[in-house]
Amino acid sequence: MKRLRYFWRFTTAFTSKYYILITLGILFGITSFIIGPKLIHFFPKNRATYSIAIIGRFTSTEIPIPIQQKLSIGLTGVDSQGNVVPALATSWEITNDGKTYNFTLSDTIHWQDGSKVKSRDINYQFRDAQISYPDDHHIIFNLKDPFSPLTTVVSKPIFKSGLLGLGSYKISSLKKNGNIVTSVTLTPMDRDSTSPKLVYSFYPSTTNARAAFKLGQVNAIEDLTDVGDLSNWPHTKLESLIHTDRFVGVFINNKDQFLGGSSGKNIRQALAYAIDKSRWKVRAFSPISPDSWAFNPDIKKYDYSVQKAHDLFSKADKLPPEINITTVPAYLDVAESVQKDWQTLGLKVNISAKPELDDNFQVLIFAQAIPQDPDQYNLWHSTQTSNITHYHNPRIDKLLEDGRKTSDIQERKSIYADFQRFIAEDVPVIFLFHPITYNLIRQ
Repeated sequence: MKRLRYFWRFTTAFTSKYYILITLGILFGITSFIIGPKLIHFFPKNRATYSIAIIGRFTSTEIPIPIQQKLSIGLTGVDSQGNVVPALATSWEITNDGKTYNFTLSDTIHWQDGSKVKSRDINYQFRDAQISYPDDHHIIFNLKDPFSPLTTVVSKPIFKSGLLGLGSYKISSLKKNGNIVTSVTLTPMDRDSTSPKLVYSFYPSTTNARAAFKLGQVNAIEDLTDVGDLSNWPHTKLESLIHTDRFVGVFINNKDQFLGGSSGKNIRQALAYAIDKSRWKVRAFSPISPDSWAFNPDIKKYDYSVQKAHDLFSKADKLPPEINITTVPAYLDVAESVQKDWQTLGLKVNISAKPELDDNFQVLIFAQAIPQDPDQYNLWHSTQTSNITHYHNPRIDKLLEDGRKTSDIQERKSIYADFQRFIAEDVPVIFLFHPITYNLIRQ
């Protein structure tokens, strides 16, 4: 009882002396409990940082598309099959025989500075197109001629005032050396997100990127074509990526006196049959991605057959005295494999590896990017300077012209099915494989 009375007297005296502080402490505790979770949102979040090496030289207007897609979105989006889906635009209407596109913008998406998106903020620049803004929620493209790939073209991410975008990440730092970006730091827009801060560092060569990884300056290297000695580096993980958005092929100059035109068709087909394409993991068959809604699987495959190659050579008017292959160092091993296969036919085959390519070639081995839309007018139409093989087929020209003027997807699918079938028959290019690159990740 004595201890109890002592404790009671001590507590009463202490409370009487410090009751103001005790009262304030209780009030502070209750207030913190109620509004603390709301206030914590305003304090900086301790966020993990993940550093990534990218190989290449880029300006602030040419940052790689995968990074741009973290920063913003386009009027539309494109899914893995090449279908156009809503993004900033919730819907669109095509009228005037495919020459007028009216996009309706979402009213729930804001720029990263909090301002509301208005139609006049959209800064796409197109030749032969008049752009009008009837109100803040609509943008209209009036074209000189029908152009069905437009809905894919406007999937390119939109930016306002430099690199202020609409995406889940924003740029918190950008470092440059002259006009060349050396690094860019991306921070999640959602302060409560557990996603890490991303630091992309750009290196001019694979050698520089590998050295940065070995020194611990970066956590990962993306899009490596050659892993080299890092394949067995301690505490690393290797991810392989199949790029069906590009292919490596043997491009044949159709102006060549032996390989070009209708007279060289049998030789081109023979050369296609003579390459053993099973040595590559993912074969390519078409200039259109196998993931695309427009891909035609029912085309000539040119599976390896020396006998068919010899049969076609026997039908040729005149065989070339030699074949000269031009390539870049990255595909020298591919060129050597092709050389070996063609030499089994009794051909003399030379290889020239150059750091930069021009259109002065007989046979060229390199990688070609595949557009998201099946429209390949710029690559294969006879009027285009970007038609590097100088391929000329009036039937192909007509299909390419019709394909970009037709809005109905089923009609377009039929057009591009024929395009792939005829181009496979003519062989202006021998499709080899879809390349594989690697992401190297420190664990």
